[in-house]
Amino acid sequence: MTESRAASALCIHDLSGVGRCSLSVILPVLSVCGVQACALPTALLSTHTGGLGTPARTDEFSFACAALEHYETLRLSFDCVYSGYLAAPQCAALVRRAHTVFPKAWKVVDPVLGDGGKLYRFVTGELMEAMRGLCLSANVITPNVTESAVLLGLAPCDDAMTQQQAKERMQALRGEFGCDVVLTGIRLENGTRANGLLWGTREPQVYLYRETGGHCPGSGDLFTAAFTALVLGGNDAPFAVRHAAEFVRRAVASVEKADGDPRFGAWFERHLPFLMTSHGKLPRV
Repeated sequence: MTESRAASALCIHDLSGVGRCSLSVILPVLSVCGVQACALPTALLSTHTGGLGTPARTDEFSFACAALEHYETLRLSFDCVYSGYLAAPQCAALVRRAHTVFPKAWKVVDPVLGDGGKLYRFVTGELMEAMRGLCLSANVITPNVTESAVLLGLAPCDDAMTQQQAKERMQALRGEFGCDVVLTGIRLENGTRANGLLWGTREPQVYLYRETGGHCPGSGDLFTAAFTALVLGGNDAPFAVRHAAEFVRRAVASVEKADGDPRFGAWFERHLPFLMTSHGKLPRV
């Protein structure tokens, strides 16, 4: 039996020392799924910004630019360029440069801007415009409902919607940015939760998932990392959406069951084997 080459992903994100988010969750999730995860940190933070005080931080934009130039001289290739939180608006230019340098890569953009109907405190008008521009060069974007509104020039909002409205929101994003769409964290009018998928030439779909009731910072990073890893591993996008949602649910539920501190993120580590069995059984919703 011969080994096939592992898919590779250039991951352009920040790195927080404490708090499960960004590169600290992306690298292990991709790796356990057999993807070579190559980190390109744009900023270093002592913690994430979701409730652990004011973190110590350093801007690594110059380093990231120099590293990308080095990779170009080495004539490296990547199967995926995966970006998320932008430490500053100029980081969008760095990601676009990576899209140009590696034109055959699958370009995944997680447009980190807000959640729960509110923008994150670091988001400026300039950053929103930079993120919209970046989405124009993406193959797939993975906004939550709040971010989807902002990308479309609407006020930040996380109101409950019908499945039809969720499908229309994804179609609007496709019309605006010309890419595939994964819409996360949809609150449906009947009280259930769902993720949406608009993929290729298929009709938009909405997939229900079981909600734990809790929330942990970095859960969006965890979902997109799992979705990206599963697709790179050869799984169909609908399966990847459902499997990633169940992975995150289990990780968040572990915090709740142990009465853990959600500020430190979902306890995903013990659930990595679930991702390795990429055709494991999913619960009925």
